Amino acid sequence: SPAMDSEHLVAVASGIGVTPAISLIKQYSSTSRRLNLIWICRDAGLVEHFLQNVDFGSDGYTLIYYTGRDRELILQDDLPPNVFIFKGRPNLERTICGIITGIATGEGLPEELHNKVLTQTPANMRSKLLLEKALSIYTMDQLYAYTVKASAYHSEGIEPKVDTVNYQGVLSTMRHLLGDDYELVAENIINNFDNVNTSGDCQMDFNDFEFFFNLMLEGSNTQELSSMANVKLGLQRMSTCRDMFEISLDDINKLSESDRGGSVFGIKQHLNGDGKFSARNWNMLYCGGSQPVLD
Repeated sequence: SPAMDSEHLVAVASGIGVTPAISLIKQYSSTSRRLNLIWICRDAGLVEHFLQNVDFGSDGYTLIYYTGRDRELILQDDLPPNVFIFKGRPNLERTICGIITGIATGEGLPEELHNKVLTQTPANMRSKLLLEKALSIYTMDQLYAYTVKASAYHSEGIEPKVDTVNYQGVLSTMRHLLGDDYELVAENIINNFDNVNTSGDCQMDFNDFEFFFNLMLEGSNTQELSSMANVKLGLQRMSTCRDMFEISLDDINKLSESDRGGSVFGIKQHLNGDGKFSARNWNMLYCGGSQPVLD
C-alpha cells in the first residue's frame, strides 16, 4: 500500500485492532523506515497482556491511551523508555504533531531514549537517582525521623538512644527507598555506613546520617559523574517527549480560538516543503473500528 512505502508511518489503533499494527511494527523493524503506534484501549487486561508479551520495538513511539473505567492498569515491569501510557483519550492533532516534531527535529528520537536513558544504567547509578528523587519528595529531617522510628522498631528489646539511628534502621530506610536495587548496592551501603561510624557503636546522629546520605549520592569518579549527567538529561528528554503527546482539558480550555485552529508545534508551515517535516515522508493508518479518527 502507499502507506507502507512511507518513510514514517503513524498507526492509530483501537482495541484489538492493535494486532495488525504490531505485525506492521515487526515488518518495519527490518527496514530503515519507522512506525509509531497510537493505541486507544479500554480493556485493562488487553493492555496488560500486550505489554507483558509483545516487543513494541525501539525505533518508534508506542503511545497507549487507556480509557477504561473499571480499574487501574497493573504494570509489573518497567516500561521501555519509548513506551508511554496515558489515562484518557488522546488529542490526536497534538499527539501526531508531537511525534512528527520529535523525530523530524531529532530532539526526541525514540531509539535514543531506548538506548541512552535507563535500559543499561548500572545499579549504583540507579540508586543515586532514586535517592535524589527521595530528596525531592522528603526533607533530610523527614528521612531521619523515619529512620529513627525504623531503628526503634529493629532494636529487639534494646533501649535505643534518644534521637539516634542504628545500623538496622539505616538499612530499613535504604530498602524502602531503593526497592529491588537495594540488594545490588548493599555492599556500598555497608561500606559507607562503616566510613561514617568511626566509633564502631553502629549509631548515627543527624549529622552522621546526613553525611552518610551524601556519601551515597557521590559519584566515585569523573566518568561516573558524566554518566549520571547523561542519564539525567535522558530522563529530562523523556519528560519533554511525554509533554508533547499529552494536553489536559484545562490546557485546551486555556487556548484561544486562534490557537485551537492553529498549527500545533508550528509544523503545518513545513508540510509542503522538502525537509524532514514534508508530508510526503509521513503517512497514517487506522486499525480497528468503523468511525473516522479525524474529522
